[in-house]
Amino acid sequence: MMNKSVEKSSRATTGLIELSFLGGVLLLSFTVLKSEYLFGWAAHNWKFYLILSAIAVALLLFNKKMISIGMTIGITVGLFFGNYVGGLVKSLNENQILEGMTAEEVYRLRHHPGFEIWMGIIILSIIIGFVAHKKALKNRLD
Repeated sequence: MMNKSVEKSSRATTGLIELSFLGGVLLLSFTVLKSEYLFGWAAHNWKFYLILSAIAVALLLFNKKMISIGMTIGITVGLFFGNYVGGLVKSLNENQILEGMTAEEVYRLRHHPGFEIWMGIIILSIIIGFVAHKKALKNRLD
């Protein structure tokens, strides 16, 4: 079993690392990557991004380190993945647009699914973090 001061130090270090990654990605969203679809969206909706980030870091206060790390990875990696894979999906779908399609079909094929991909990756990362957390608890008890 870990010493309480070592555990607090570990949580603080993890929190600082997570804040660095989350803050760095937000900074990129406001500057270099602002012209990219999902990064521009994140910069415009920065409060939403900060709430997600606050939830991820706050999990450390409740000794949910693995879930917190998973969520942070989901937020940061998912934003990149959602932006670029979503752009690829949109591009592939736009190639299917044909003359004579309804406006609804054209609109649907022009949709950028980056946000949905991002949210899916965050949820998947939280689930993976939860499973890792349960395994760590089980190993600690054994």
